[in-house]
Amino acid sequence: MKKILCVCLIIAMLASFAACSSTDNGKASDEKVVLNVHMNGDPVAIDPAFAYDNASSLVVNQITESLLTHNPDNTLKPNLCKSFEATDPCTYVYQIRDDVTFSDGTPMTMDDVIYSIQRHLDADLGSYMNWFFANVTSVEATGEWEMTIKLAEPQATWQYVLATSAGMIVQKKFCEEHAGDVGTASVGIIGTGPFVFEKWENGSKVILKKNKNYWDKTAKTNVDEIIFSIISDDTTIATALKSGQVDFSWDFSSKLVETIQGFENVEFKSWSGMGIEYLAFNNMRKPFDEVNVRKAIAYAIDLDSIFDNVIKDSGIKGDLLPMTDSLFTIEADRWKQYVAEHGGHVYDLDKAKEYLAASSVPNGFDFTMYVSQARSQAYDVALVIQQNLKALNINAEIVTLTQDEVYAYQFGNILDADGIRDYDCLVTTWGADYPDPSANLDPLFNIANIGAGGYNCAAYSNEEVDSLLNKAVTTTDESERMDLLFRACDIIVADEPYYVYNYTKGFAAFNKNWTLGDMNITCAWDWNFKDVVYNG
Repeated sequence: MKKILCVCLIIAMLASFAACSSTDNGKASDEKVVLNVHMNGDPVAIDPAFAYDNASSLVVNQITESLLTHNPDNTLKPNLCKSFEATDPCTYVYQIRDDVTFSDGTPMTMDDVIYSIQRHLDADLGSYMNWFFANVTSVEATGEWEMTIKLAEPQATWQYVLATSAGMIVQKKFCEEHAGDVGTASVGIIGTGPFVFEKWENGSKVILKKNKNYWDKTAKTNVDEIIFSIISDDTTIATALKSGQVDFSWDFSSKLVETIQGFENVEFKSWSGMGIEYLAFNNMRKPFDEVNVRKAIAYAIDLDSIFDNVIKDSGIKGDLLPMTDSLFTIEADRWKQYVAEHGGHVYDLDKAKEYLAASSVPNGFDFTMYVSQARSQAYDVALVIQQNLKALNINAEIVTLTQDEVYAYQFGNILDADGIRDYDCLVTTWGADYPDPSANLDPLFNIANIGAGGYNCAAYSNEEVDSLLNKAVTTTDESERMDLLFRACDIIVADEPYYVYNYTKGFAAFNKNWTLGDMNITCAWDWNFKDVVYNG
């Protein structure tokens, strides 16, 4: 019966793609070019203030644009600004373009720019980007087309912030007129990007139309409409790519890699990513507040088996350091030496039993692991871990959630009556916001990110680590900054609040009838379709 229902679901979804599209693989009908894109869940909101997940970013990046963006090598370059510089360690000056228009045809003004940056500081809004601005003291227009941002203390990583959705510009007038509804399915948002919001059918799809007032006349795209279809089932994703009903997919399960590589009509790309996959133990909930429990679980996990049977070549085996070598952009040799000295995870049941015996639950315990139903490989990893832990009489119940629900837990938006994150353990993922060793350390380990809207999903609290990370943020001497980060990592490695099992690879699949132009597919902040062209 379940198989029949699954087949019916696949047929129904593919039929809906065909109905939305056309005769030629769903691309061109009545001279309209439609780009069909897969995503694995609904956006949190169609608003850059909340675009901190793949689904939200994928949609928002087409509607709004940031002041800075990245070159293919992930170095920074101007976008909605003409130039930028640090005039001193605490002062950043941006020369803003004067030729940009919003999708409704009105010009982008300095009021819009200042408003867009300042709204992240509004506590009532609750922007997911707020943490980026903790060190900001002022955001001001200091010339006709000049913005100056002042910091309380030097911050080596500030340079990257306005190349994320924290630097995207929205229309002030629209946001004020639709206060409380901005980013919802009823109104969407107005930005300067190559596409405009048309419709959002929750749980089904988001539709964008071409921006006929797009200011960047160098854009090459011939796309009239983008349909983002929400698909979480692996079989449906693969079938849609093979049939041509889906043209682009970034966020598919690694389990599909081998299958998709075999499709003659699909171009497959992979790269060394900046993401990690991990178990986040809730350090504020018993018994995960005990390091002995966390280490017992770590030693009981057979990571070799997970890679041999589940992840295979679709990832890189994680170790004790919560970051990939893609983030070793400063003093790379020192970081590589650090990894070599500390080694990786070790499967050792005897040690696992020793650590558990030293804990308050020597005879085992029960707990739940939350996993996204859209990430089938993560579910399979959880199954192996569930089996491994039986040797310690630890019973792990696996609970599948929608991707939206996982994000809500991960970002601290679901708390219990005591204000504590309401889960035992999350099996989830994190992608660095910028190519720097601190990009995973600050959000995942800082005490300030434990509560609502924060990303410390292990609820890890260590004042010495906090002090070291906060001092590193304000240190401009890179060697000194790395010294501080190494000291913080020493403590983090010893405490093991997360179990990092995979250093992820990035994947993208797109139909060969399409070309990407100069889009930087390796960085989620740069997933913009302004140069995507249909050649079929």
